Amino acid sequence: MMKVLNKDFTKANLELNLNPYWVTGFIDGEGSFIIAMLSSTGPTKKKVSLRLSVTQKSHSSGVLYDLKNFFECGSVIPSSKDCMRYVVQGKNDIINKIIPHFCDYPLITSKQLNFESFKEAAEIVQKGEHLSLEGITKIVELKKKMNKNRSFDELFSYLNSKKIELNPFWVQAFIDAEGNFGTLITKSEATGKIVTRNRLSVSQSTHDYLVLKAIKEFFKAGNLSPSCGTLLGEDGSSSIRLEKARLCADNSFYYNSSPYTFIPFFENYPLYTRKYLDFQDFKIFYKLKKDKYYLTDEGFAEMSKLAKLMNSGRDDLSKSRRLN
Repeated sequence: MMKVLNKDFTKANLELNLNPYWVTGFIDGEGSFIIAMLSSTGPTKKKVSLRLSVTQKSHSSGVLYDLKNFFECGSVIPSSKDCMRYVVQGKNDIINKIIPHFCDYPLITSKQLNFESFKEAAEIVQKGEHLSLEGITKIVELKKKMNKNRSFDELFSYLNSKKIELNPFWVQAFIDAEGNFGTLITKSEATGKIVTRNRLSVSQSTHDYLVLKAIKEFFKAGNLSPSCGTLLGEDGSSSIRLEKARLCADNSFYYNSSPYTFIPFFENYPLYTRKYLDFQDFKIFYKLKKDKYYLTDEGFAEMSKLAKLMNSGRDDLSKSRRLN
């Protein structure tokens, strides 16, 4: 049943033309917009470095080269242990390639706020105002509000005021970046009862809870944790309440335990990272589950092995199963 697929996720797919919505979706999940202030000998004693950074595990670094080919700029370099990073930091590349893309294909998550601050800083640099103390001060103030420094309240309020419409290529990429195809099989020693599960799950900070809600609506299936009812106001309105969202700031999930509602989608919009292999195993597990193969000792053992060697279990590449 298990066949070898000669697919190297560490190299660019030269036959792939990335859809621009895919690019935005993947960077919504894995990208960062960074303003760095470096020491300089100039009159302001500061040099501005604007960077787009996208990180990926080394085993899936091929998509970083795909992004490099898409934007026709930047570099793929080593990052932290077992990770690679796509970085664009040339001023002209940022101004003429990166910023126009995200103006035409905006980010869906509250990361858009970081992009807007990043864009404002780029406009200051483009005008040459960063060479003055006043311009540097403006950029420093923008930097202070970005990424981890941006308040939960601001991030939450931004998305809670937006109407979210998802493009399928964005969904394809965002799940590739943030999703998990999980399987579970256990047997009770006391009763012998066997429990199996297939689940697609996505986690986000609660300030982006409405993105998860939009994904649920996109697939027309699944559940949210916490439930919408938990976060709604007492007046019964459909708006998510800030004070309730704060209570579970980093603990929101979308999970879908009905694979038939999303398997066809990922067959039409395939995953580009090594997560593709997990999806293939996920489908095999689901078929075996439907056929009740787990009721045999052989089936239970095979499904247990399948579940064990998915996701992080695949990091031992000698144990990877690659499938047609």
